[in-house]
Amino acid sequence: MSNKSSLINVLLWVILASMWGSSFAMIKLGVASLDPVVIVAGRMLIGAVLIFCVLIWAGQRLSSNAKVWLSYTIAGLLGSTIPFVMITYGEQSVDSALASILMGVAPVATVVLAATVLPDEKLTKRVVTGLVFAVMGVVILVGPSALHSLGDDFIGQLSIICAALCYAANTVYVKCCVRRPALEMASGSTLVGAFSILLVTFFMGKHEFIIEPTMMSIGAVVYLGVFSTGCANLIYFYLVPRIGATRMSQINFAVPVMGSLIGFFFLNEMLTLRHLLALAVIVFAVYLVLSGAKPSAGKAHASQ
Repeated sequence: MSNKSSLINVLLWVILASMWGSSFAMIKLGVASLDPVVIVAGRMLIGAVLIFCVLIWAGQRLSSNAKVWLSYTIAGLLGSTIPFVMITYGEQSVDSALASILMGVAPVATVVLAATVLPDEKLTKRVVTGLVFAVMGVVILVGPSALHSLGDDFIGQLSIICAALCYAANTVYVKCCVRRPALEMASGSTLVGAFSILLVTFFMGKHEFIIEPTMMSIGAVVYLGVFSTGCANLIYFYLVPRIGATRMSQINFAVPVMGSLIGFFFLNEMLTLRHLLALAVIVFAVYLVLSGAKPSAGKAHASQ
């Protein structure tokens, strides 16, 4: 992999972390006046339409192969629909700070699972050390007090942990089994995800649509659909086969850091010494994991 390609991958990784880092705050704005399922349905529909338009613009199309559609379905459900619903429901009762810590389960589970099923991603001492430092960095970032409510709302917290496990399984699945073009996979998976959540919304009954939308909540859904779903999926499916599951998973540690930086630069939130210390610890931790993981072969997706 050339230095230019590596630089592009790092830049895209940071952009993706920024998009996902801002999503927790947007979800909080949305659930204040919208049903969680409606939020997920809205963001998935917007994201699916956006990516499909990009697919058509690029002159590509979805496959007609049943096995390929199975991969669309698995990636769409594990990587979007199921975790989106779980996180959105969980954030009704779980603070975003604790949610950030609980999402740290994702990279840990990804590294362990990848080391088990992927021959080119080994669990080294350097990687394990990096994971420990990363968890410490997230705890420092959000403050140890966030752990005080651990266990208070078991269902909400379990929901977020399950979402993290879905992300882990999906990242390893995409690296291990998916050999389709990134744009096609992004489009197919989001379309399946959007269709499935719209079906759930429909069959839940009309009473679930009794909502009080505001301009702020609608804006949050649009942002989540365009950036945290549409653009994020395009970047995600591009990066996973190029940098590997272990390296990709470390983005979950960078997400709360990017969230804090976004709050500082755009929302006039305070950036304390604790935030800077956490940033240093997490950057060091991610460096350990990235340098300790064997580089991915970077195979291009083959057409079928």
